[in-house]
Amino acid sequence: MGITVKEALKLKGLDRAKLIAGEKGLDRFIKRVSVIECPESPELFTEGDFFITAFFALKEDVDAQLSMIQALVDCGCSGLCVIDMYLSDLSESVKRLADKACFPVMILPNVVPYAEIITNVMDAIIQSKDDIINEMHVDTMLLPGKTAREIYETAKKINARFKEKIVAAFYENVVFSAEDILRKLKNRTDLPDHWSLLKYKSGVLVLMSFGNESKKGIDLRIDAIIKAVEGIGGKYRLGISTLHEALSEINMCIKEALLACDAARAMEDKNIVFYRDLGIYRLLMLLKNEPELKNYMSEIINPVKEYDRKYRTRLLETMISYVENDGDIARTAKALFLHVNTIRYRIEKIKEILHMEHMVGGFYEQISIAVKIHKLCR
Repeated sequence: MGITVKEALKLKGLDRAKLIAGEKGLDRFIKRVSVIECPESPELFTEGDFFITAFFALKEDVDAQLSMIQALVDCGCSGLCVIDMYLSDLSESVKRLADKACFPVMILPNVVPYAEIITNVMDAIIQSKDDIINEMHVDTMLLPGKTAREIYETAKKINARFKEKIVAAFYENVVFSAEDILRKLKNRTDLPDHWSLLKYKSGVLVLMSFGNESKKGIDLRIDAIIKAVEGIGGKYRLGISTLHEALSEINMCIKEALLACDAARAMEDKNIVFYRDLGIYRLLMLLKNEPELKNYMSEIINPVKEYDRKYRTRLLETMISYVENDGDIARTAKALFLHVNTIRYRIEKIKEILHMEHMVGGFYEQISIAVKIHKLCR
């Protein structure tokens, strides 16, 4: 594996490059980076090679430039970065070849050192490999049947400096990729060496370990992560686990953080969800794909939805808002910009549709669960 050219263009040094051709090839993977100044034998090229050049030997020979780029394309190389020491642009024929082959070519100011590009790209490639290995370690810990010892030893493979207490947070951002948010979080946080920041699935896992810190101290560190996430911007979701006293319970921490983040997708009004605050969602999240749960929801949601469709009413919207406002008529009316008597009438109509006219507490309990399942299954 490696990193894509698109990802490389975000790294320090290459972020100053101007793409001049081959835009459709930005998803090519860079496996190693090197310098090329003179025509070389194609046998020396390897799939995934990314080259830097000033085109010194070929600066006045367009045909030779075309031959070199064609050789790079034929060998499956990933791209070419031209330092503008001798050429500020390439000929149209060269750019047409690169565009046709979907081979990224970019121009970079000669004030950027070769070493900076090579170092930063190689570091990113190594990090990419580490990310894959760590993701495999996380998946291993989440497998059922793992002993406490196996989980502890796997956690130490991720970070040998992990302390005993552990909290996990899982962060997804609709706007930025996992690679982007990983880089942005690293820039915004000063992580101790006994913490780990990992790319995982579509987001980033923050694994925070603690020793003898007080509860207040731990809360402050978690607040710092929340502020860093908020500072990145974009529409995001952050799920945070409870504090576990043993590193061997890190799998439970990660599951809690993932479930909390998943719940945040359903709770559209919340970006940050603590697992401890999920309430009944803790159970519903685990059972949301069970047919019995969906059948229960359908028995309550569908009759109201069908009534809305038939009579062009908005009873389902009212029922959802009623549950979101904890069964408070006045708050529901305020949320929907309606009179309280309108809400009362609609609630009574919902009871009638569901044949729950004579229920009191049981009515709210049943629609509350159905609405929560409805949100999870959307």
